[in-house]
Amino acid sequence: MKTLLRRVRRGVLIALVALLILSLQSGARHFNPAERAAQAYLYDIAQWEFNNFLSKWINRAGEVLPGGATPARKSELVRRYFDMGIEAARLRYRLRLMAAESSDGRTAELQARLEAAEAPRRALADDVEEAIEAAISAALAEEGLATLGEFIFPPVDIRLNEPPKLLVTSPRNAIRRMHDVLLRSDVTLRQREAMEERLLRDADLSALVEDIGGLATYPASIPTTQPMRWTMEAAAHEWLHHYFFFRPLGQNMFNNGDMVTLNETIASVAGAELGDRAFTLLGGEIPPPAQASQAATSGAPQPFDFQAEMRRTRQRVDALLCEGDVEGAEAYMEERRLLFVENGYPIRKLNQAYFAFYGTYADLPASSSPIGGQVHRLRELIPDLGDFIMRVAQISDYGEFLDTLTELESAALE
Repeated sequence: MKTLLRRVRRGVLIALVALLILSLQSGARHFNPAERAAQAYLYDIAQWEFNNFLSKWINRAGEVLPGGATPARKSELVRRYFDMGIEAARLRYRLRLMAAESSDGRTAELQARLEAAEAPRRALADDVEEAIEAAISAALAEEGLATLGEFIFPPVDIRLNEPPKLLVTSPRNAIRRMHDVLLRSDVTLRQREAMEERLLRDADLSALVEDIGGLATYPASIPTTQPMRWTMEAAAHEWLHHYFFFRPLGQNMFNNGDMVTLNETIASVAGAELGDRAFTLLGGEIPPPAQASQAATSGAPQPFDFQAEMRRTRQRVDALLCEGDVEGAEAYMEERRLLFVENGYPIRKLNQAYFAFYGTYADLPASSSPIGGQVHRLRELIPDLGDFIMRVAQISDYGEFLDTLTELESAALE
């Protein structure tokens, strides 16, 4: 039976890789302004899939050979891997701050130190990936999402590396996601800014080249730059995109902007819960919810509230653009960007494209979509996480989602 399951799994993996490559590359060459500006830096998904799919299977084959890492050993390697990432994260933050402040400073020296800090982590990556996959699979099985015993379809498969960067464009007079172009991960800061400036000058488009939190290739591409809990949540988020890919929710994802936002927001909400479950299975501890600060009643200065300030920024920008004051909106965004940088949030560029990108995730403060609150409310109405995932997976359009929400709201009032 185990031999049969391995063969089935391998066949599923090969089919899934082929389907994902076709899906991700379909329509990828329209020669729109963003693609023309980024032509020298385009990311090759097919090549990445070929290289990483094969290397993952070589490592998986090694797992059945004598001398493979035990579960206890893997857990210890996971902890070490993320502990080693603390210094790398500190250096990376300093580099981002320099970029946000337009300061060259000691970037070359810091970049060399960052590379030295990352090198020993790469030697642990294969075993860490396997441990994360096993923990997420166990969490999915607990939620009733396994078939044929404990078989998870599609199998959880990730790669810890540096994902591609994403070039996003928006009109200047509105916040609307127009073009998405994947770029190589080694694109430099100067190259990013050159593309953004070219699109502004030649096509009158707001543009942003941004790091992304993961990509639902197969295996999923997950950044190495974040703490353990965040990484678990990102891996679960990308697996949900794989799961929805075979169901109406994912198959209709790119029909319109609402469906993109609905897919991303559901994957964020459910992925956070699944990732936290897997995090605890690997020995992580979830801190208790933050208690209300006594400063609110003592009159002491309040800490900078990023979410509230970003939400306020988005609302004001929307109002200015509705009034047709594009220049005023852009000046305001730069003023607010400097405020965020001053308070420890190294945002390099805050523009219409920034809000178009982050606004896709309706549970983030950069979004003005009602979908975030609606997804959270639907989750409350379906208490079991596995049931929630299976229910939303069958939704084909935003109207059907709203009908489902209304139906459950009415049932809850009876």
